Amino acid sequence: MTTENLNKERHWSIEKGFAAGGLVFALGLGLQIACGPVPWQDFAWPANIIILAILLSLIALMFMLRKRVYAFRWMMHGEAAVASITWALGLTMIMGLVPQLRSDGVPWLSQMLSFWPFVLVWTWMLIIDALACLNHISRFKLREIPFILNHLGVFIAIACATLGNPDMQQLQMTVYEKHSEWQAITAEGKVVEPGLAIQLHDFSVEYYPDGSPKRFASDISVHSKNGSQAQGTVEVNKALKVEGWKIYQYGYDSSMGDNSPYSVFLMVKDPWLPYVYIGIFMMLAGALCLMLFMAPKPIEK
Repeated sequence: MTTENLNKERHWSIEKGFAAGGLVFALGLGLQIACGPVPWQDFAWPANIIILAILLSLIALMFMLRKRVYAFRWMMHGEAAVASITWALGLTMIMGLVPQLRSDGVPWLSQMLSFWPFVLVWTWMLIIDALACLNHISRFKLREIPFILNHLGVFIAIACATLGNPDMQQLQMTVYEKHSEWQAITAEGKVVEPGLAIQLHDFSVEYYPDGSPKRFASDISVHSKNGSQAQGTVEVNKALKVEGWKIYQYGYDSSMGDNSPYSVFLMVKDPWLPYVYIGIFMMLAGALCLMLFMAPKPIEK
């Protein structure tokens, strides 16, 4: 490619970037009108891992064809990244300004996480991020490490948090003192068995001088159908972990106070969360490497 053509590509990158973002937004708007909100419940396992595999295959194919297809090559330019980030942050700012999850809110904009244009724009940004990361890996040098860690961490964290969300479970279980309970309730009011039994041994409440609750906790033991056992004290922000479940204190009979005959527990399970943490740690490591690589060298006397 001649220098003139290369300069022409880069000169028009920003304009093409914003235009491409407009096309992605328009495609999402068409899907929103035709199909309604994103049906995240349909993307639970194994659909989400299939979608991830398709996305990774598409990114790999685009990277392999980068020398033949100008659009794929252009997506690795910094100008394309700036345009995609601008679109993504712009929609995110709208989400922050418009109250979410309100039935009487602004149509579509009150449920941005299920708004097709929002999801597709962020997916487009992740594809550009991944292509840029692969481009730096292909010409690997030590100074590329911070960039690779940062961009790969962003991809892993966002992709796993998004695709893993349908697999996250949040249940409530009410357990009476000196009893065990196997059944819990979903947010939709459906009774399910999570495979764990919670036995409540004791419940206690501590109060501030004005009489408001300061701390309430439950001493429990947990038994699973797989034979795992655990025992400990759970509080609102202190969980007991058993077989991927985190069990928190959630509520009690406030009218009875310390004599409450039962405790309500919140059970949370997010199998994709460890991968989200991996992405976050990679970003932190990338930031640390960037500081080390950019550290000023001592002046020789």
